[in-house]
Amino acid sequence: MADLKSENEENETNGEEDDEDLSTNDDNQHVSDNSDNQSMSVSNVGRKPLHGMPCSLKTLVNDKILEPKDGSLSIDYMGAKFMADLLPNGTIRLQETKQVFMSPSSWVNHCRKLVNGDAKLGSAWSTIRYMGKRLDSYKLRWYRKQKKITGSNSSDFPVDTKPGISGISCSKSVQVISDYSEIEKCGNKTLKDVNVVEHRVLGNRSDSLKMNVMVKCQPFAAMDRIQPFTITISTNALLLIDFHCHLINTEVVGYLAGSWDVATHNLAILQAFPCRSKLTDRENAALVEEEIKQAMERRHLNLIGWYHSHPKAVPQPTIKDIESQIEYQIAMKGESDSSYTPCVGLICSPFYEYNDGLSATFQVYWVMPPPETRPNEYGKPMQMTYTISRDSFLTQDLLLEMRLLAHFYAVSKGFIDFNKDYKNENTIWQKLQISLKSKLPRDLLDIEGQSASQAQVQQQALSHFWAFIKGLLMP
Repeated sequence: MADLKSENEENETNGEEDDEDLSTNDDNQHVSDNSDNQSMSVSNVGRKPLHGMPCSLKTLVNDKILEPKDGSLSIDYMGAKFMADLLPNGTIRLQETKQVFMSPSSWVNHCRKLVNGDAKLGSAWSTIRYMGKRLDSYKLRWYRKQKKITGSNSSDFPVDTKPGISGISCSKSVQVISDYSEIEKCGNKTLKDVNVVEHRVLGNRSDSLKMNVMVKCQPFAAMDRIQPFTITISTNALLLIDFHCHLINTEVVGYLAGSWDVATHNLAILQAFPCRSKLTDRENAALVEEEIKQAMERRHLNLIGWYHSHPKAVPQPTIKDIESQIEYQIAMKGESDSSYTPCVGLICSPFYEYNDGLSATFQVYWVMPPPETRPNEYGKPMQMTYTISRDSFLTQDLLLEMRLLAHFYAVSKGFIDFNKDYKNENTIWQKLQISLKSKLPRDLLDIEGQSASQAQVQQQALSHFWAFIKGLLMP
């Protein structure tokens, strides 16, 4: 399993997200509910992207990229064909049953379930056709109208480049983020912008450039490109990552495990595996990594990425993160297409001071290698949109891992005091609850139409869950 190289950015400033529901950082992220018979089980709760403007079917209709029309939408899946109407409000109405779906992913999810019971989303926008043409091509047309694309971008994308991973090490000791005490001298820059630069200003690799400088991720649409593969993340994985990153004021790291579907080009992140070791403890880290490797093998999961926290900073990768990610991608590239597995990095920012909300901010990124004609440049971090799949329930593995994490960090110097005030008259404990709430499984959520007895059972289960978490952190 190798080494998860990551920076110990103990003094970074971090955090954000929206006030409720799934912590996402772009509009193309959705929540997929795994329930069987809900035509609106997937709702577009994606937020405005960190970079670039949001785009939905309603956006495309409002901006006259698409015209509402009966029978304009179609899906061909495993020999079955489904037809639907595009309505003026951007929703989708299935012609046969008149069911209405709020997003492309919810309709694709429904159709796939009808054919073979498989609710795996894959790429909804590329699966659906509008008047016979792929739906994602219309979204790309919209982005082109919003962005001024420079001609030089077209040569920056090596189309045969594929991601991968080398070792991930829970033990890598790295540099600390630069001091923000000189903020008053930064002219018109706000604290949000300090130490965050555009990729184009980096130039060639240089020993004089600090490895903890953060680089802004670029959306593929800004380069007139479509994301090379789709990503699905389970709520249980996000819940554990969010919990892990909230426990201590220094950086934490962990692995991402799941599966790669060659047919749909979808990378499914199904489970997170936190590294319960200090970044400077190389000896213990090796034991932790071996335990994680065996745990993945028992669950028949593949290593597909890594995560780490920026405790008080924006979730943008540092130069060190970019270099590490490139190493992982090269290592997992494989000798042929059949052995290739993508790899992504995920950054969680739980305590970013300038976050308007209380939930943690997440950024998933992949690094575009430099062109062969400019091999000395740094790789370009790319913002990866993703779909969030809501799990049916919390697993015993997840609850056990939360207990082990709390016990491990409780004796650490930087362990968070959850009784302390955070901001907006909320304690850190209340902040954590808000952040985790959006990632709860379906059995802990209020479901419209449930009976009074079902609602009572759900509320009892939810109360037990919060009592369990509070007992771990505030005994």
